[in-house]
Amino acid sequence: MNRTTKERKLMALMISDLELNLKELEIIQVEEELQALPDEELDKTLASRLNLPYPVNEQAMEQALGRIEEPELLRGEEAGSVS
Repeated sequence: MNRTTKERKLMALMISDLELNLKELEIIQVEEELQALPDEELDKTLASRLNLPYPVNEQAMEQALGRIEEPELLRGEEAGSVS
């Protein structure tokens, strides 16, 4: 699973858990913070949020991430991809 997908899924978990109603600019800020995380930290955080042991089995991670619905703003286009 690629890093971008992991970042989007973690952001979706954060928004869902906190019941946030973020505007596009705020989502861009959160996205930038997630992009700054080292790969290992991103994986550890996702594993923790998904109640998976770390180091996580990649197949288990993909299955768990596949069940996470992304908010509409995160779907179709990347929040940070402003042209």
